[in-house]
Amino acid sequence: MKRLLAYFFGGSKENKTIEGDRGNRNKKLSSKNNWIGPDGTESGPDVSEDWYLTYDGPAPIVEEVYEPNYAVDRGSGAIPIAFYINKWGVPDGFGDTELEKSHSSE
Repeated sequence: MKRLLAYFFGGSKENKTIEGDRGNRNKKLSSKNNWIGPDGTESGPDVSEDWYLTYDGPAPIVEEVYEPNYAVDRGSGAIPIAFYINKWGVPDGFGDTELEKSHSSE
């Protein structure tokens, strides 16, 4: 019976893969505490702190400034301000802090 249920429902949570919105590309979650966002990016509390180094999607939405980071809507939720500005520029509605100004003028 256990095998039959596993066949229909995919087995344990640890073995599940999630199909992202970008076609049929399956992604395996690195933790049961994470999720796959609408752009296919793994997000959540257990995403590595340097996730943004391999991220190849559009500029994440900046929600707040927590120097020296921007709080963003994906990954681990944080990207260093200097990295963000160098890669995507100053986000709309931001750029007033001294740290942001120092990196946007480089």
